[in-house]
Amino acid sequence: MSEPGPEVMARFVGPENVDQGREYLEALDPELHRYIMDFVYGEVYAGDALDPKTRALCTVAMLATLGQQLQLGVYVRAARRQGATEEESREVLRQVAVYAGFPNAWNALATMKASLDGFATDEVSAP
Repeated sequence: MSEPGPEVMARFVGPENVDQGREYLEALDPELHRYIMDFVYGEVYAGDALDPKTRALCTVAMLATLGQQLQLGVYVRAARRQGATEEESREVLRQVAVYAGFPNAWNALATMKASLDGFATDEVSAP
């Protein structure tokens, strides 16, 4: 399944964040921007084998495991936009502790809390 990357990106990071994200990526590296739009969002995230909530929670787990706190904050919010509860994200991060270590889970939980502080529930769409 292929879909325009910016449309898929909007579903995950919020339509209000797409232009700023694209401008940042374009200024950082135009080729990386193209890869992310065409492949990451346009192909992988547009796939239909996983529902968007599961895909976002998998991303949360992987970013936490890798210690990628900046992107983790973005995808904790993406998971909420896809209908994941805070408790589901917490459970995913507890699972991270088992396989990636308690420090990674601890840092990830702190990032999750910070990213969700002030995140209005009306910003969360139904799954």
